Amino acid sequence: MSNRILSLIAAMVLTLSAFAVDIETARTWYLAGEAMEINVTDDDAIIAYAELCDSHGLAAGVAVGLKEGHGTGVLELPSHLHSGYYVLSVYSRHNAQVSHKLIAVVNPLRKSKDDDIQWIRNSHPDSLSYSSIAEGDGFSMADLVSEKAVDIREIEGHIIKARVENSHDGKTFSGSQIRPSLSIVGKQIHYFEGQMVNDSMAVFYTYGIHGKRPLVLSAMSSTGVSLPIEMTNPYATLLPKKLPHLVFHYKRSEVESRSIDMQRHQKAMASDVTLDYDYDETVFGTRPDQTYNLDEYRQFRTIREVLLEYVTCVTKKKINDVSQLFVRKEQDQYNTSLPTLVLIDGMPVFDVERLMKYDARRIHYINIYTDQFTFGNTVYNGILTFITRSGRLTNYPIEQNMQYLEYDFPK
Repeated sequence: MSNRILSLIAAMVLTLSAFAVDIETARTWYLAGEAMEINVTDDDAIIAYAELCDSHGLAAGVAVGLKEGHGTGVLELPSHLHSGYYVLSVYSRHNAQVSHKLIAVVNPLRKSKDDDIQWIRNSHPDSLSYSSIAEGDGFSMADLVSEKAVDIREIEGHIIKARVENSHDGKTFSGSQIRPSLSIVGKQIHYFEGQMVNDSMAVFYTYGIHGKRPLVLSAMSSTGVSLPIEMTNPYATLLPKKLPHLVFHYKRSEVESRSIDMQRHQKAMASDVTLDYDYDETVFGTRPDQTYNLDEYRQFRTIREVLLEYVTCVTKKKINDVSQLFVRKEQDQYNTSLPTLVLIDGMPVFDVERLMKYDARRIHYINIYTDQFTFGNTVYNGILTFITRSGRLTNYPIEQNMQYLEYDFPK
């Protein structure tokens, strides 16, 4: 008898721990394209991950920052989602602690072969719109297939992982020969070097970055070759085996009104990208040793002419047949033992020759930091940063093999 009681207690403990993350949403059904606000409670985490899946894969996901066990995140539903049920899963760095909630998504503007919905118009004008499960259908934890990853540990800041293709031109590089980096595009310097955990996986511990930001991922080999890099899915992708059929009782006026609001919201979001538009020369923690406001000089057509005529402390030399720029203090002897970090709107520059041909009339400031700086495991002999008038890499394409994307950093 006592063994049976112990077994029951153990089963109860396992059940409780498996659902330790609590989630709440404002509605039971959403239109494709709407914003879903998610309230998360987890007493033992500082970051929670929310993902919306159907039986085919991940539909949308967001990382939610938690303060004192509570946090709110906004999951933007793609406008192309099919109508039907989805599963909202939320988990923290404890992969076993996963909570699930059934969410109905309705797309009144687009039909899809994956639609699984029955439309029933309400006959009573005062009745509420709601979603329901058809008779005979059911759903449980047993209906989920887990493909668990992102050990998730957020102790040192928000973690981003990326996959690196470590072979190039017949040569394979080990993790110790690859330098991955993550930079935020804008007028300020937000640069992070990652850590290679093996020969093809990079991990970045970011801190102090919040909200939706454009970023660039890059990976440089020890021979100066740019290697392809791509962010990996930060979500565990908990796929349901099956989902119930959706019976949707609706009021036409409510659906139409929410559809109009959703389209307005999408237009507003399209132009709402957080960038550092206002230039602040002290944001890096110190003022540059030298600053060139090109509006105060004669306008030249290329960066090459500007460096030749004005910026005398910058020198271009070839190392292993690759052009590189170096900065030095006026009183120092020229030293090429350490590289200089070269940035344009926060993005690292590997192809110096292309930078030299760039239209100098698009550059507003050139800042030079001549001290030594450490990012990750790399020590740089100075930083040379070019800031365009827009801060958006105007007409400057990303470097070969880099990845540019917008990422929503949790608060």
